[in-house]
Amino acid sequence: MTLPSFVIRLGLAGALVSACASSPKRPAEQPQRVPDSAPDKIAAQRAAAGLHLEEEDERWGIDAARERKQRKEPRPPAQASGPAEAAPTQ
Repeated sequence: MTLPSFVIRLGLAGALVSACASSPKRPAEQPQRVPDSAPDKIAAQRAAAGLHLEEEDERWGIDAARERKQRKEPRPPAQASGPAEAAPTQ
């Protein structure tokens, strides 16, 4: 083994060791994901493949029950945006 081939092998071994010893590159930072709203989550779950939820809802009358419940529960009265006027006292 001659001196130049020894230097070349030593250089290649050093390059291999330094490449393996370095830390991996970090991936580019991804933007934060916007959370799904409740109606979007429900729609995604209902649209899942193979569940046939619409047929089951029709069979058991879930939509009709939901509508009856909404009609049955009174909604709170809307408050006026301006200041409330006091009743005149005598």
